[in-house]
Amino acid sequence: MKRIHNILYNLLLIAGLSSCVTDNALDDCPNQGGNETATAQVVLSLSIPDGQLPPTRVVSESEVNSLWVLEFENDILKEKIDITAKYNNANGKRLYIAIEETEHPVILSIVANQNVSSLDIGTEKEVALQKLTFDNAQTLKYVPMYGETVEFENINRDNSYDTSVELVRALTKIEIQYSSTQTEEEFTFLGIKVLNTNAKGYVKSLGIPTQTSVKSVAADPVSINSKLKTASVYIAETNNNESNKIQILVHGRYKGTDCWYRLDMIKENEKDEITILKRNYKYVFALQNVNFLGRTESDVMEGDPDNKAFDARLMTLNAEEADILDITTDDEYFLGVNSSTLQSTVNDGGLCFAKLKILTNNVFQGWAIVDAPEGVTFNPGTTGGLANSDEQRKVETV
Repeated sequence: MKRIHNILYNLLLIAGLSSCVTDNALDDCPNQGGNETATAQVVLSLSIPDGQLPPTRVVSESEVNSLWVLEFENDILKEKIDITAKYNNANGKRLYIAIEETEHPVILSIVANQNVSSLDIGTEKEVALQKLTFDNAQTLKYVPMYGETVEFENINRDNSYDTSVELVRALTKIEIQYSSTQTEEEFTFLGIKVLNTNAKGYVKSLGIPTQTSVKSVAADPVSINSKLKTASVYIAETNNNESNKIQILVHGRYKGTDCWYRLDMIKENEKDEITILKRNYKYVFALQNVNFLGRTESDVMEGDPDNKAFDARLMTLNAEEADILDITTDDEYFLGVNSSTLQSTVNDGGLCFAKLKILTNNVFQGWAIVDAPEGVTFNPGTTGGLANSDEQRKVETV
């Protein structure tokens, strides 16, 4: 009988240890009575923002390194619960969080990648959240994130509490994407500098603290594939105005000459600048073929940006003019040619020839060929011409 008792005891022990196992990541088993404080289980489903293109420095956009639950009862911090290990072991499953029963309203704040040791139990919620700050976005290895549940009227183990929380990144991202068919000899993308951005911010969206602008934040380009390079920086929410103007300087090498280009926070097809860089946003500038020499680093910070919107006059080409692909204008008159670089072809008679088509609306000076390689003849023999009128331009072929 003694052996039977031992077997029964062991079976009971195993059953007791197994009573908490479910398909979810549990906290502790609900209190089954006795003198211990009664608790209820809050089922928590977390939504973590997905990362996009690879970053340009060692920082994770969506990885969770630490995860805390802050329990606020009647807007007073009652408990801090470290659920980092639970989250890591959950493998995407829902989390069960044990919360002490109460008749008072409760809100759970979820804080990722932020030290909460400075928060004292008994602190008012508004004061506690204002203490959750980071001093320098550039030194962060993990992006702070924040989310919170709806307010529960009370916590009672007889009720069901199933809630979803979406975590929001506390940082914003500026990214330059260079996608081009140009060769390295024509243009090389060397990196960026972002000027006058904010270094300090709140983990929760509470506005912008006293702005501590960083004069310059630099990033080198990273090759995503053979045709796409990106460079990006992570910053805190920042005001963009006359007293603190954000500028993105693009460093490049144009046909062998190092130079700089400037981008301001202007949205595509708009003239006004973005006035605030918001958390959890990514601001992307897409660069394609660069076809002009930039300025020096000191000069580019003055004057107009290179992405300033401008008014354009639309010119429609007819069938005869359709292959006029290279047009130069002073906003009044224009001169267009079928190609600025002519490719010659050998005909049956052994002669090299190329066709030059010219289009202009200049009825006063017209066009003229002022220089040509030795031995070149023109057929027909004209080397200049005028448009019929300002409205009735004409194509001339040489």
